[in-house]
Parts: sequence; structure tokens; C-alpha cells
Amino acid sequence: MVRRTFILAVVLPLLVSTAHAQVLADYEKNITEYTLANGMHFIILEDHTAPVVSFNVQVNTGSVDEKYGETGMSHLMEHLAFNGTRRIGTRNWQAESKVFAELDRVYEKMLKARKEKQGEEYLQKLQAEFERLNGKAAEYAEPNEFGKIMDMEGSGGLNAYCSHDMTVFWVELPSNKTELWALMESDRLFNPVFRGFYEELEVVKEERRMRVENSPFGRLMEEFNNIGYSVHPYRNPVIGYPDDLEYMTRGRVAGFYRTHYVPSNIVVAIAGDIRPAELIPLLERYFGKARAGKKAESSIPAEPPMERTERRVTVRMDSEPIFLTGFHVPDIGHPDSPVLDVCSEILAGGRTSRLYKRLVKEERIALSTASWCMTPKYPGMFYIWAVAASGHTNAELESAVMDEIEKMKKSPVTEDEIEGARARLRMGFLTGLRERRGMAEELAWYGSITGDWRNLFRYTEKLEKVTREDVTAAMNRYMRMEDRIVGTVEKE
Repeated sequence: MVRRTFILAVVLPLLVSTAHAQVLADYEKNITEYTLANGMHFIILEDHTAPVVSFNVQVNTGSVDEKYGETGMSHLMEHLAFNGTRRIGTRNWQAESKVFAELDRVYEKMLKARKEKQGEEYLQKLQAEFERLNGKAAEYAEPNEFGKIMDMEGSGGLNAYCSHDMTVFWVELPSNKTELWALMESDRLFNPVFRGFYEELEVVKEERRMRVENSPFGRLMEEFNNIGYSVHPYRNPVIGYPDDLEYMTRGRVAGFYRTHYVPSNIVVAIAGDIRPAELIPLLERYFGKARAGKKAESSIPAEPPMERTERRVTVRMDSEPIFLTGFHVPDIGHPDSPVLDVCSEILAGGRTSRLYKRLVKEERIALSTASWCMTPKYPGMFYIWAVAASGHTNAELESAVMDEIEKMKKSPVTEDEIEGARARLRMGFLTGLRERRGMAEELAWYGSITGDWRNLFRYTEKLEKVTREDVTAAMNRYMRMEDRIVGTVEKE
């Protein structure tokens, strides 16, 4: 788990040579927290080293909040958020909205006709009407107006992503454009119209074909998580299942939006050349007018204890063999979370790791190895994978990987391995935090997921306390052979 800060030249000496408590105290002096009456929370870091401000909006929702049969909504919502509102991205909203209503009615008739197999001639008639209306809607649209306005005003890095747990939007702007950001971001968050819905839906379908259906690793991860979790929504792909995308409608996405895009479910970090006393009135003016709404109650089923039975899946594609195994681990708030990061680093964290040295350098049975510990909002997974070298098999990879796991369970790792892992994790933590955007993202992420941005700095303190005994105990506690999940890609 590696998270990010802003000025490396300042942060690195502080974190390495100063007491962690003092580092946190230094940042607390420059950070202001503010919560609007509607529940929207802001974390403001004042830094006047350059006239730039980074804005990071984290909506505390992702694919984990989707119902079965409706997967992919949060990811599609992230795409649609760039397509404007009633004021941005349209030439005539009143006329456009009427076309949207007609277009959606025809589309839902098409879905019903396909499902009920009502006949090709009828479907063609509906398709022709759909295309006519969609063309008419396009006449009212101003494509990418949101992005164009931001670009004209000097923005950098305007983008977004969606994960199992979060939907994130970010941008950097000159500090004298802060009010412009507040106006446009508040409009985007609270007044979307899902313009270009059908075009974006096709984009997502194509993205799924490229990243999942035609990708050996993408296919493997989807099948792996599907057997790795029995009930928890981490088993579902963020991009959604094909059938769910095929029957998705604007109305369903709008319903998901109304449930989850409420102010109390949003944390915003703002880092850079701003003064809280001047910024807070802008936040009140633009974001404070949004209705509080009712925060969605979590109804996510807890993953039951493993049944002490190994689970396996094989994907057959035109690909070199790929081996993947995983073990269930706790969420980020658990004391073992930093210990598991150290375990991951020692086992397969780069060229000095045990698996790389053995599988790639010495035995030459693998082209690459890696591991990562997904410990997010809910209990996650410790993944280990390897790609076979030409002429070698998944059986060879599995034997070597499991052997190294057993060695780490039976014999304590060395002090050099522990210190090396700490140093690499610490450096990864720091080098990813060189820019304001990184600091804003991490403040918002920790504020959303853990409930306190201060945990961003407490992470390195916990790393320093990890011992050889902690690593051995964690390996034995979580890396149980009878509980493992195994996935492989085999050549067709």
C-alpha cells in the first residue's frame, strides 16, 4: 500500500529524521478541516510555494455499492460526469431534455423487444427511431465543454478514476481560478444530466472488451475474484458484467447517482496556494446550497469465513502461462495491514524480492513476479502472480511460489530483508508524493476510507514497528494453503 505527499525535498528529511508525531504536528498547523451543514467535508492544505492549487474530490462510492444485475454503474457515472450539466455542455437544455425523454423511452422499448424476442422488423424500426433521436440530441450538445473551459483557464491533469471503493475526480488550476473550480465542480457533482449516455455506454463496452475479454490478465482477475469471494461485491468487476452493461439505462444510473452522490458522502482535499479564510466562503456559496440528502445505508454482505477448501479456476487463451494465487486478509484499519505490506515487499516486491531472485534470476522459470496487498475499505486479498518463461509451466511456478511462502512461514526473515522492505515502502511512499496532486489525493483518500487524514502519516510510523516476528506470524495467520485461491491462464 503506497500513498502520496507534495514537496519531496521537505517531506523526506522530515519523515526520515524527525519523530513521526512532530511531522504530524507540523502538517496540522497548515491543514484546516471544514464541514458544510449538508455534510460535505473539506481538507485544506495551505502551501504558498507556487501559485497553483490541486483539487481532489472523492465520492465514497464504487462498484462495491452496486446491486447484482446493475454492475458497472459507478464506472459509467465517472465517464458521464465530464459531459456537462443543464448549464455546461448544451446549446438549449429545455429542448435537449425533451429529446432525452423520448430517446430513453425508445431505448427501453428496444431492450424489452430484445429480451422478449419480438421480431427483427420491429427491432429495426425501433433502432431507426433511436438513431434519429440520438442524432437530434447531439445537435444540442457542446462536446467536452467542461474540459475546454478548464483547459482555457490553465488546468492540468483533469481526470478521474473509479475503483471498488471510490470514485475520484481531480484537477490542478492557477490559484486565481479557485472560484471557477468551485462553480464548475459543484455544478458537475450536483446537477449532472448524463449527456451522451449511449455513446459513453458503448465506450465502456469497448473498454471491457479490450481490458477484460481480450486480455489474459484481465480475464484471469475477473474469474479469480469471482471464485475468491462468495458474496462480497469485491467479486464483481468495476467495469461491470456484459449483461448488466447491455441492459443499463439512464434512469438506473440516475437512481444510483441520487443515492450515492450526496454531500455527506463526499470528501474534498484542496492543496496549494489558498487561504482558508478566503476559500471557505466560496465553498459555502457553491457547495453549501446542495441539499443534504440521505446518505446511503451500507447493506454490503460480509464475506463469510473460508470453508477451509482450496478454490481454483483456469482461463484458456492464446497466452503464455500465468499463475495467480491469493489469500484473504483484513481491511486497512487492521493492525496487520502494514505487516502484510512488508510481507508482500519481501516476497515479491521487485528485483531484490525472494520470488524474483528465485523464479526469474536463478531458476529462470518466470519472466516476472509481483504481489500486492489489497486492504481497502473492507477485508481484501493478498495477491501473488508470476508469468512463465517460454517452455515453462504454471505447475513449476506454483511449486516454487508455495515453497517460498512455506519458508517464510517456518523461518524468520532477516533483519536486512525487514529494513530493505521498510526502506522501499518508505521511498515508494515519498516518491509518489512529490506533487500537490498526490498530497490532495492522499488526504482525501485517507479522510474518506479511514475517517481521518492523519492516518496518511501514521502509516510510516506503523511500518517502522514491524518486526521479523510480526512477519512470521502474519504469514502463518493468513497464508494457509487450505484457504488459498488459485487462478491460471493456460494456452489454448
